[in-house]
Amino acid sequence: MQERQDVIGVVCADVDGTVLDTDLLYESLLFALKRHPSVIFLVPFWLLRGLPYLKAQLARRAAEMSVSAIPLNESVVSYLQERSENGSSIVLASASHTSLVAKVAERLSFVSQVIGSDESVNCKGARKADAIVAQLGNVPWEYVGDSQADLNVWRRASSVVCVSGSARFSEVVRREFPKATFIQKRRWSAATLARALRVHQWLKNALVFLPLILAHQWRNTEAIMGSLIAAVSFSCCASGVYLLNDLLDLEADRQHPRKRKRPCASGELPLTVALVLAPILFGAGFLIASMASPSFVAILALYLLLTTAYSFRLKALALVDIILLAILYTIRIVGGGVAAGIAVSQWLLGLSMFLFLSLACIKRFSELLVLQQRNENRTWGRGYSVGDIEQVASFGSASGYISVLVLALYVSSQEVVKLYPNPQVIWLACPLLLYWISRIWLLARRGLVHDDPLVFALRDRVTYVVGFLGMLIFLGAKFAL
Repeated sequence: MQERQDVIGVVCADVDGTVLDTDLLYESLLFALKRHPSVIFLVPFWLLRGLPYLKAQLARRAAEMSVSAIPLNESVVSYLQERSENGSSIVLASASHTSLVAKVAERLSFVSQVIGSDESVNCKGARKADAIVAQLGNVPWEYVGDSQADLNVWRRASSVVCVSGSARFSEVVRREFPKATFIQKRRWSAATLARALRVHQWLKNALVFLPLILAHQWRNTEAIMGSLIAAVSFSCCASGVYLLNDLLDLEADRQHPRKRKRPCASGELPLTVALVLAPILFGAGFLIASMASPSFVAILALYLLLTTAYSFRLKALALVDIILLAILYTIRIVGGGVAAGIAVSQWLLGLSMFLFLSLACIKRFSELLVLQQRNENRTWGRGYSVGDIEQVASFGSASGYISVLVLALYVSSQEVVKLYPNPQVIWLACPLLLYWISRIWLLARRGLVHDDPLVFALRDRVTYVVGFLGMLIFLGAKFAL
């Protein structure tokens, strides 16, 4: 930041993208949607009555929204605090609704006044400058802003402070205001976007290849292409759901010791990027899915419907959430079979449901364990309390062992003989699966499995050894003399 040469008694600062690393309009919209999904149908009608009316309606429905954990631009806050300590009066001047700006002011104790939009006036650009002059009179004032709309405000200010993360925008400001002071704004990168899209989670969609592999259709080009289409379609939709989930869970994630570092919750990724990208990903997923079959498109639609319901409401219902997670994993397998034109074995579906129910229980158990270690009882948007931790562990352990039983029953069935000349070799996979399930639960109880057990498994060397041995067992059942 450049050193200032002048001292001005009043400093006015924008809020969205300047004092905050987020935008209160989108924060209030997402808060309202989370609690009242029907708001999505009202927004167009509110917008027809003007942006100020829309902001007022959202602010009213976000009256209970907390701003205590909303990410701040620490550089701007430090600058304003320093100016306040040197005797300047700090004013927050925002296009957001006055009631929301007032909440931010309460969080920043050095702020003395607020200016914001109301139901009839959108306090942005020239109108913001008018509002500042009307409130301050002829007193010289400095303005701290970050956007193109702020150019109209800076033209009437006595001093200019630009918060920018764009070299191009900084140059525009520098040309018109040579004496401007600049504060660096955090910029998002491709790596940030990859984290938000959970690219590493795309490996979960390898489940679509299971029907192909277990049906021994390795040389069926058409089936392979169908499975690839399914994997890409599920990956696009899954990333869109992750973005939607993060947008709807902003408040809860910011209270979580690890989830608060997620790109949307931390302010690293602008909410507008996530809001625009999510529907694009959904559209891309269905466009690619249409290359397979109408039946697969229907399964993908079911997957999206269930995940959306999970994001909005079902994740807060105890037991419903973990059962739904197991169903969503199983839907991937079913989708892979439909896209490849391969019938999915009932044994595989049974194994999948019980195994993934166990892993979903580990996910909830790990979250409850964190609460227990922090001596807290509340959950972050979930339907559980710390007292449920042992029951969740019981559900998960039992479900995991039932999946081993399903595998054992499959080895004893008539269906296995059709695919494996030596099915008795598969018995060796039972103790292997039993070991893996028991071990991951043991590690979860030690607090070594954080949130998602599948992500843990992808980083766990023992899991790869178990997987390799399992592959050898099934190959031995297929080809051994």
